[in-house]
Amino acid sequence: MRTILVTGHSRGIGLAITNRLLDTGHTVVGVSRTSISERKGLVQLQVDLSNTGEVEMFAKRLINTFSHSTANSHTIDGVVCNAGTGQFGALENFSADQITQNIQLNLISPLILLKVLLPGLKQHARSDIVFIASESALQGGRYGSVYSAAKFGLRGAAQSLRHECASANCHVGIVNPGMVKTDFFSNLDFEPGNAPEHALQANDVADAVLSMLNTADNAVVEEINVKPRQHVVQKKRS
Repeated sequence: MRTILVTGHSRGIGLAITNRLLDTGHTVVGVSRTSISERKGLVQLQVDLSNTGEVEMFAKRLINTFSHSTANSHTIDGVVCNAGTGQFGALENFSADQITQNIQLNLISPLILLKVLLPGLKQHARSDIVFIASESALQGGRYGSVYSAAKFGLRGAAQSLRHECASANCHVGIVNPGMVKTDFFSNLDFEPGNAPEHALQANDVADAVLSMLNTADNAVVEEINVKPRQHVVQKKRS
């Protein structure tokens, strides 16, 4: 069994991934600002991933805890970069701080985390990095300039890292979900339609992640695009 670090593990897609991994016997190092109920095999660590300075220090502490500690019989051999946020609107209505904060959490934070963890990941006989991006990484849409900028960047980073890590048998993949029925839409003025075929469930994305983690050593699933059968977006009722 493996030890997988999952960022944003306490809600939505991250929680679904965490539960799937725990259910299949893996150890999960869950990283989020909030915690969930304790489960066997779950180690929870709290950090604000939007604070890029804190992310680097946190990642270095992770190395000390999970790479060389005699208190742990396992080391991290997989990372699922899931934490993120979404704000949508006309670009001119964003403040400079809002743009910076979105790019920091959605793009810069996972790159800083991996910068520190990569040397250790490459020492394993097999390791995995999975990015959770979005269909917004494939095509920009109206009012999604800031979000798409981060997700396009994340997709480019995954493509580049795949080449950098191939010789170390570190598999790098990215999952691009369409609209998922989670609290991602809690602070937005739109949401998926109400029918089951209008939105994915968080477990649909978790299944895609596990399929990447379970590939044979000689094969890499580079990218999975998973979307609802019907694309329906509706304005929330006030």
